[in-house]
Amino acid sequence: MSDFTSITLGINTGTLGSPVYTTAPASGTGTGKEVRWSDQSNQGATASASWPNMTRPGSTAAVPYLYVFTADTTSLGYLGTSSSTPIAYANSNYLMARWSWDAVGTFAGAPTFTAYNSASHDTPTRGDGTILGGSTTDTGATARSYLKMNLYGSGATTQTPAAAPTNAPVVTDGATGVLTPGASAWLTNYQGLQGDNDFIMYGSTPTATTAQAVFGEYALFTGPGMSTGIYTPVLSIKYLFV
Repeated sequence: MSDFTSITLGINTGTLGSPVYTTAPASGTGTGKEVRWSDQSNQGATASASWPNMTRPGSTAAVPYLYVFTADTTSLGYLGTSSSTPIAYANSNYLMARWSWDAVGTFAGAPTFTAYNSASHDTPTRGDGTILGGSTTDTGATARSYLKMNLYGSGATTQTPAAAPTNAPVVTDGATGVLTPGASAWLTNYQGLQGDNDFIMYGSTPTATTAQAVFGEYALFTGPGMSTGIYTPVLSIKYLFV
């Protein structure tokens, strides 16, 4: 048994009917090998160091545009039909993101999906006003992450969704601890990704030494209660292998 040699996150840069998953390599944060959100749809050639600020809105709102960068100034837009111009996020565009792994490794249990403040995988502080810690004035009395995710399926092999989650994400979405989708199903509501505080667990242990993909949707919010700063959360899959 061994670890995987490749686990990748791909963002759909094609269409809903003909998805094309452009991968964001697992290393290279700050050099363009990453996904980036913006309130502007014309930033596809902007370097990481020059990424434009976003003004906090007067009320909570989704951050609409997502790019996947393969080099510091080279990107494709989410559902951009192979261009650098993304379309605005919508829950109905359900073939958004895909985590994939090769046929080399073997999971010791069901993997989990979450986000951390940095590659050191420190646990966010709930309610500190940061993008993952959340704010009680914006994200609920129990502060949730501004970054949400929904995950599809619970099978030992790839399950591809045929429809969107029933409930679109809202800024207060999230539950303390773990949520797990059922077989051939989305979570009822999106989960806030807050490191080891709040996360999603896949519903079963994937088949050993078998390539597989798991589909999900991400949604990012902001609001007047978010602390200002530069945020580079690490979208993560966490697992043990045998």
